[in-house]
Amino acid sequence: MQLEIARQKENKTLNRTEVELTAQDLKLVPSRKELKPKIAAMLNTKEELLVITKIGHSFGSREITVEANVYKNVETLKSAEAKHLLKRDIDKKKKGEDAAPKPEEAKAGEEKEDGKKDEKPAEAKKKGQEKTDESGKKEAK
Repeated sequence: MQLEIARQKENKTLNRTEVELTAQDLKLVPSRKELKPKIAAMLNTKEELLVITKIGHSFGSREITVEANVYKNVETLKSAEAKHLLKRDIDKKKKGEDAAPKPEEAKAGEEKEDGKKDEKPAEAKKKGQEKTDESGKKEAK
């Protein structure tokens, strides 16, 4: 993936640089996680000071546009940037750390310590279902 800077503007009021980049000949739209290190390296800045605000593409097109903001320090970034954009970066990092399943959680269909098998909800319903005939007597399937 080859990124090119389409537009770069210095915003002195918010103490940041606003950058618009383009990439062409892509088969898939890259994620923020894939784009962030490449953009940071391209702009010679730290990943912590970079916020990707938008990734845009047209259906059927192999071109994307990326809008990003580069801040001078973390304090300015936290005060000026939208909270949901900051949360996206934080959530991605935490999800990666918490991705390992907890050992105490038993999966559906596995045996428990007492030797009984955990049943899925659909299996439990099938076992409990019985037909009733006209006289009200229950018939097993």
